[in-house]
Amino acid sequence: MNRQWRKNGISLLIIVIIMALLTSACGGGASKGESSSSDNTSGDDQPVKLSIFIASRATDEMYTNETLVWKEIGKKFNVEFDFITGDAKTMRDKFPLMISSNEYPDIVADAPSNFNKYGPQGVFIPLNDLIKDKPNLQKYLVDDKIAKSQIVNADGNIYGVPMLSAVRTSEGPLIRQDWLDRLNLPVPETMDDWYNTLKAFKEKDANGNGDPKDEVPFSTAGTFYLNFADAWGIDLNEDGRWMEENGKMIYTPIDPRAKEFLTTMNQWYSEGLFDQEILSRQDKDYTSMVFNDKVGATNHWVGYVASFNARPEVENIKGFNFQVTPPPVMNKGDKPLTSRQQQIVVPVAWAISGQNEHVDKTMEIFEYAYSDEGQLLFNFGVEGDTYTKEADGTLKYTDKIMKNPDGAAKALSRIGVQPWIGFRQDARYEKAAAVSEDAAKQLFYYVEQNYFRDPVPALKYTEDDFETSTEIKTQIDTYVNEMISKFIIGQEPLSQFDAFVEKVRSMRFDELEAIQNKAYEANKELMK
Repeated sequence: MNRQWRKNGISLLIIVIIMALLTSACGGGASKGESSSSDNTSGDDQPVKLSIFIASRATDEMYTNETLVWKEIGKKFNVEFDFITGDAKTMRDKFPLMISSNEYPDIVADAPSNFNKYGPQGVFIPLNDLIKDKPNLQKYLVDDKIAKSQIVNADGNIYGVPMLSAVRTSEGPLIRQDWLDRLNLPVPETMDDWYNTLKAFKEKDANGNGDPKDEVPFSTAGTFYLNFADAWGIDLNEDGRWMEENGKMIYTPIDPRAKEFLTTMNQWYSEGLFDQEILSRQDKDYTSMVFNDKVGATNHWVGYVASFNARPEVENIKGFNFQVTPPPVMNKGDKPLTSRQQQIVVPVAWAISGQNEHVDKTMEIFEYAYSDEGQLLFNFGVEGDTYTKEADGTLKYTDKIMKNPDGAAKALSRIGVQPWIGFRQDARYEKAAAVSEDAAKQLFYYVEQNYFRDPVPALKYTEDDFETSTEIKTQIDTYVNEMISKFIIGQEPLSQFDAFVEKVRSMRFDELEAIQNKAYEANKELMK
């Protein structure tokens, strides 16, 4: 122990004797100068110093020991952080430099994939045994088989503690309910319903401005239009093309269902039901069309578009009302399901470097971040300062956050809430941060209806297999992306789909498929 005694009249000898006795009495449970209980640290103890490599979420205010959330952690655990920080891009660029330097901060916050890559090399320590006596980490990360499958490395070790998502909702279709009401149309369910609805939007002056030619039935930015493939039970997005089916991994772009999807999308595009610039539409132009009352339906981040109803840009559009719809199906009565969802494990985490001399203290902090108390701190900040608790248990951000002139999101980032580390996101955070009750309701609609397919297994690879699969996949995805676009807008006829499949198969596809299924089988073994 390292107590500073300042009692006048006590000789140096007595101080030494007392120090020796106290050290002997207290030394049993502490290691490396650490207190055995973080909750009982004395204000006279010297804080443990921990260096941490982490990206700050607020680009205009980097993390320090005075950042609200980190200040609370410092007080609770008697630690002082040495922040190695910058914005996200800066820290991405610094990560390989840090690795090559062979001088590692005590704690590193980054992508789990990097921890799994460098952990076996000794850069980061395995946490399996350290987690066993940490009930929160054990419960939410190890006992939850889906979470474990998404974080465990191919060697069976867990090298990082990840952020856990609270809301599975991510992407989905949304439609202008006021346009449906104006045309006396129901919410579309099947793909035929969607075709008929978009056709009505195009032909029947759905926005009611007297010009039947200015509506864009469907538009989006990015490749969210690929989500209509949910109706066929496949995911054609680049990050979801490998799916589990009948005990093996399949590649969806060469599946016959992909041809059916592309045929439908080509029909919609050729008939003007899709935005004719949909392949290159940027978000700025997309939102401009939306706020000018031109777009009838979209597919996008649900929370993002649901927030449009409360935007000042639509105040003069009478009845403006985007509402989320179920994922499309082929036949009435089919269960709506989507593959597009937040993974339980968010791809950010923190890990302990092999040079950390305060592993026990660090694990106490990691465990706290997964506790109910820690969950509140990392999602809401400090009660009475940044949030309040209502009599019914509802949590609300204070005016310090919600009326911040730079916006609530910026205010939360500045106080250290939702850092890119391992903690449990809170569904109440999403509700409290929503711009309106309507937006919150839409965000949780898919959750309440359980519209999600089982998540695809998170496959892990040996280093050689990872390098080989990345090389092959990059080439194939580049070609597939190009051809999907061409098929949709008619630059390539669907009669060439079989030739497209053969071309994919000629690009070392069998080798990639073998690696995928090898990793799939290994994943099943890891989960036993």
